[in-house]
Amino acid sequence: MSYPPDHIVNQSGPASVLKINYGMGPDEVVEFYGNDQNPVVVFLIHGGFWRPTIDRSHLQLLSVALAEEGHYIGLIEYRRVQGQPTQYLTDILSAISKIKDKKIILFGHSAGGQLAILAAREIKNCIGVVAASPVADLVAGELENLGDGAINLYLGGKAKDFQELDPIRVSPPKCRVEIIHTENDFIPKHVAQNYYDLHKSNHENIKFTLIDNADHYTLIDPRGSGFEKLTKVLTDMQKVSSGEIK
Repeated sequence: MSYPPDHIVNQSGPASVLKINYGMGPDEVVEFYGNDQNPVVVFLIHGGFWRPTIDRSHLQLLSVALAEEGHYIGLIEYRRVQGQPTQYLTDILSAISKIKDKKIILFGHSAGGQLAILAAREIKNCIGVVAASPVADLVAGELENLGDGAINLYLGGKAKDFQELDPIRVSPPKCRVEIIHTENDFIPKHVAQNYYDLHKSNHENIKFTLIDNADHYTLIDPRGSGFEKLTKVLTDMQKVSSGEIK
């Protein structure tokens, strides 16, 4: 099991941020960063192989960096109770429902990529989803024993029995889908690329990008080589939605 490197984990929490509770529990919270006048909010969904020991703190520095680039960011925390897999998605959708008057982009990293793809299917005003090293094929991930059995612990069973939670076995979101993977990733490339290969022929707005000389955490490190790619993707999604580019 791999954990986020210390330099991207914000141990002290954000210095100044708006927090909104969408439920009664301590993990039912969204942190907002940046200019709330932006017509688009980018919701970040953290990974951690669905384990309760890994929370949103390792995406706080990314949230600050993206806000400094002009994006309005909502960093979602969600309850992580293993064996209750539908609760994860329910919490994420509840958090997003607090925003009524903006367009939505979802960014999910690792296990958060799986959740982001699923959530995007349910959100009418979602204009794009960015899945970074996503676990987009649960059966393939199970065969790879990702996270030392993390998929089975999350689901409380075998992946084959949870079709509705496996991105590759449900219809894709209607919005743009950008999958970004890294060359030196402990999540095998095919776990993400299987999803792209299945849908690329009938979903014209799905893309797959492989970043060379990068690892799993490069994609969420503001100092990493993936940050420029991420900011460009997010900016382009907003420009397409506003009609500035096609």
